[in-house]
Amino acid sequence: MKNINFFPYVLCILVFCFSGCGSKTVSVSGKVTFDGEPGKNITVLFQGELVDGKSPEAAFGTTNERGEYSLSLIHSRKRGAIPGNYAVFISWKDSKAESVNIAETTNITNSCPYKIPTRATNGEMIFTVPPEGTKNADFEFRSTEESFKPSGV
Repeated sequence: MKNINFFPYVLCILVFCFSGCGSKTVSVSGKVTFDGEPGKNITVLFQGELVDGKSPEAAFGTTNERGEYSLSLIHSRKRGAIPGNYAVFISWKDSKAESVNIAETTNITNSCPYKIPTRATNGEMIFTVPPEGTKNADFEFRSTEESFKPSGV
């Protein structure tokens, strides 16, 4: 009986499985501000553009006290985003509501402290993630913008 060396086959399978099917992520970070002040607890969602029936995995981040965020892929949790065009969605999340047991209280929502314009919630904002990534995925909103729509928990 002839001995078969399976090592090359196993190696090929491992390389294929860990390659991410060619989806290379790049670092993406930025800042969200409202009238020049940092937006705290803001969720930033990048939803990829549909190209040839496929879109890159969506990425998201949540701002810190300084309004800064970094993206991670939604499903794999891998840091960064895949280069390409994205519709950007901004929403506010009440950080206190997460720690409240819904069964024990009826009033857990707070009003959003920011005037989030409709353009930030309807997919109108487009951002291109460059192949080298970026630290400047910044979004500035002004209270003078029209068509504000409250958002949040």
